[in-house]
Amino acid sequence: MSYTRKVAYNTTVQIIGKVMTTAISLVLIAALTRYLGVSGYGSYTTIFAFTQFFAVLADFGFFWFLLREISKPEAETSKIVNNVLTFRTILAATIFLVAFLVGLFIPQYHDIRYGIGIITAASFWQTLNGTYVGIFQNKLRMDKASLTEVLGRVVIAAFVLYQIKIGATLNSILWSYFFGNMINFFLSAFLGRIYIHFRPAFDLKFWKVIFLECLPISIVSVLGIIYFKVDTVILSLMKTSTDVGIYGPPYKVLEILILLPGIFMGNVFPIFVNYLYSKDNRLNEAFQKAFDFLTISAVPVVIGVIFIAPRIINIIAGPEFISAHTIPPVWGIPATSSFALQILIIAVGLSFISHLFGFMVIALGKQTKLIWPNLAMVFFNVGLNLILIPKISYIGAAIVTVLTEACILLADWWIMRRNIDLKLNLRGLIKIAFAGIILGLSLNYFYFLNLWILIPLSGFVYFATLWIIRGIPRNMFNILLWRQKV
Repeated sequence: MSYTRKVAYNTTVQIIGKVMTTAISLVLIAALTRYLGVSGYGSYTTIFAFTQFFAVLADFGFFWFLLREISKPEAETSKIVNNVLTFRTILAATIFLVAFLVGLFIPQYHDIRYGIGIITAASFWQTLNGTYVGIFQNKLRMDKASLTEVLGRVVIAAFVLYQIKIGATLNSILWSYFFGNMINFFLSAFLGRIYIHFRPAFDLKFWKVIFLECLPISIVSVLGIIYFKVDTVILSLMKTSTDVGIYGPPYKVLEILILLPGIFMGNVFPIFVNYLYSKDNRLNEAFQKAFDFLTISAVPVVIGVIFIAPRIINIIAGPEFISAHTIPPVWGIPATSSFALQILIIAVGLSFISHLFGFMVIALGKQTKLIWPNLAMVFFNVGLNLILIPKISYIGAAIVTVLTEACILLADWWIMRRNIDLKLNLRGLIKIAFAGIILGLSLNYFYFLNLWILIPLSGFVYFATLWIIRGIPRNMFNILLWRQKV
């Protein structure tokens, strides 16, 4: 099977898996928002936002280091994986213990300190699972990773729904994530045993290499999570849990949708690395195809969510979140969760392209060059949030997220261009934009339809338009159906 076919297969499998896990996540959001209310869901959101800072630090860039190193020709896979997993386990345990202790000493988090402890423990298992995901990614067997993730999410959903049924507290509900993530990890280890037999490894010289290689990626990741999640933390410290609760559902939608480019790039990344190190002249072609796919995918996501944002919020969070607000209208528009989502979705669209540029920089091994731009983004993001959040709360946070993502896209593109000469054909963007306009018109005209009819219908209109005006390469469907080699 050609690389293109393998990527198509793995991307398709992951999309199916993500559709399933997303459906489970939406069910959980719907249940939790209705059970906890706006304020209670704000506390739930704060716990996860705070913990995620430390989860990124615990990951320490191991995933991308592992994936890059075992994708190289003649890599010593066993040595790399065993040392990475051993190092990762010790580091993660230390960092998550520190996270719990820090949470104990923040006065505003007094009521949620034990919840933070539970989710840090749950995040430990999720962090370790990333090693096996890297192995599956390298072997282009993401069907196994998708299977374990779906089963883990099913366990979480079952526990959460049962806890809600018996009227449990928030802390009891949070234990569901601990058990679900633990099961996910052990299932991954079981399925991954045919690729690697894990044995604790303490090659300290190699650990030094791992540390030095991962440090730049870790710094970039930590800086990224700061400007990605700091708005929720600032909201929790400067505003009320109700503000955080209003911002929670639209931000959860952003987190789900932003996984899409990550899924695709995770499958393309090993191919980029392989082409780079083997000096294969197909690299530019692969890069162009990735760009085409991401732009074609981003447009319907952005336009679709802008048009149906209120209906999305109503489904996933309930009518209470449709009208809830703590500030007056902004620019004449009610400051609700729906408006925040319409702003945030622009950041999602930008992230589709920034993922491509950023991943190419990491594939080149130039991740250190990402540090200063990301550090600048942290100061930009935090500073602007401190200005806008006191004035327009969660709407200000959403605006800052979009502006930051736009700057990141430009920075990643500039760094990539300085390190590799890849040509991009941008003529197709005009056709994609035209199809997007037709999509918007169809959503407006058929808005009265049931959402489950409206979404596939408008999607068909978009892709049919692209097909008719030749905005989609004629060989794309053959590639996706594994009928054509590249």
